Amino acid sequence: MTNNIKIGLGALLVILILFFINQRLQSEHSIKPGKIFDGNIDLISKIQISEKDKVLELIKNDSTWSIVQADSLVVKENQLDRFFDKVIVVEKEIQVTNKESKWEKFGVDDSLGKHLKLFDDSEKELVHYVFGNSGQDYQHNYVRANNSSDVYRTNDNVYFLLNSNVNYWGSKPKKEVPTAVDKELDTK
Repeated sequence: MTNNIKIGLGALLVILILFFINQRLQSEHSIKPGKIFDGNIDLISKIQISEKDKVLELIKNDSTWSIVQADSLVVKENQLDRFFDKVIVVEKEIQVTNKESKWEKFGVDDSLGKHLKLFDDSEKELVHYVFGNSGQDYQHNYVRANNSSDVYRTNDNVYFLLNSNVNYWGSKPKKEVPTAVDKELDTK
């Protein structure tokens, strides 16, 4: 064999070795996609959303949800449906870091992120996640479990659905307008 062929085969061998090392290192950072909550949603009886100094709690009594901070408001069913249809089923796509020093970059540190806690009817915490939204990526956001340093990108942006404003979740009850039949019954 000539020297050129030996050098070419040696370079090819080095490239293949580097390729397999790179594949192994990258496989450590990938996860199997999974929902942030894989339990039974019927077990959820309390939702707590907090950011900075604002806390919102939604409590389920039987099948009716109410807002702890504003018991005079009626929970908007469409907001609750969107929460269960989008937030609960959002998936962790890829791990972006496992270093606590980078939490601020992804908005998932304790002071910048939005905290989501789900509880069962005995006040046992089912999950506690911190969501962040930073950068130019408006189709995804970042999430980490409260007791973990691993930060993941999600498959969908649900950050805006984690709103701690009571008016986002509730509205004043509608007053019933008496109909002509009701008025006629009242006069009898």
